[in-house]
Amino acid sequence: MSVVLKDFIEAEGLEPGDRLPPERDLALKLGLPRTALRRMLASLEKEGRLIRHVGRGTFIAGSGVNSTALRRPPGSTGDALRTYPAEVFEARLIMEPKIAALAALRATRQEIDEMQKSIDRGSAAETLVEFEKWDAVFHRIIVGAARNGLLASLYEGIHTVRAGNLWGKMKEQSLTPERMKAYIAKHQATLDAIKDRDSREAERNMYDHIVEARANILGPNT
Repeated sequence: MSVVLKDFIEAEGLEPGDRLPPERDLALKLGLPRTALRRMLASLEKEGRLIRHVGRGTFIAGSGVNSTALRRPPGSTGDALRTYPAEVFEARLIMEPKIAALAALRATRQEIDEMQKSIDRGSAAETLVEFEKWDAVFHRIIVGAARNGLLASLYEGIHTVRAGNLWGKMKEQSLTPERMKAYIAKHQATLDAIKDRDSREAERNMYDHIVEARANILGPNT
C-alpha cells in the first residue's frame, strides 16, 4: 500500500525538503485509517524516502526522490484538479445517485442498449484494464442519459480523477474477481431500474454501488 503514498507525493509535486501534510489531514485526504498511514510512513522512512522530525513533521528526503520526476508539466490536468480518493467518493455519492434517477426518466432506448452492452463487455473482460474501461463507459452513458449539461461537465472532473494514476493503482489493489462480479451485478440492478423507469430504485442501487466501491478501496470504516 505504500504505493498510494508514493503516488500522492508524485501527484503533489513535492520536492526534497518539502513537508507532508499533518498525519490527520493526510489520512483524511487519502481515505486511509491512521494506523495504515503510519505503516506507510514508516516503510518509506526505512527506504530513506522520508525524514520524520518529532514536533516538526515529515519531510521528503533528498535521496531516493527525483524532484524532476515528481513534477507534472505546467498546465496539466493534475495541476488543474487536485483532489483525493476520499473527496472523490464524497462527490460521487452526492452526484451519481441523482444522475441515475434522472437517467431513469430520460434515457433513450439506444442509451439503455449501450448500457447493457457495457455491462456485458465488462462481465466478459479478461483483464483489469478492459474491466475498468467498460466500468467507466457504463457510468458515463448514465451521465449522458440524464440530459443535464452542467452535471455532465461536473462529472468530467470525477472521470479525470478516476482515470489517473493514483486512483488506478488503488482500484487495482482492491479488485478481486468476486468484487468485479458484485460491481457488474449492481450495474445490472441499476440498469434494470432505469429500464423500468423507476428513478427511486435507480438512485438507491447507484448509491449502494458507490458505497460498496468506497469500502473496497478505502476500507470499511470510511
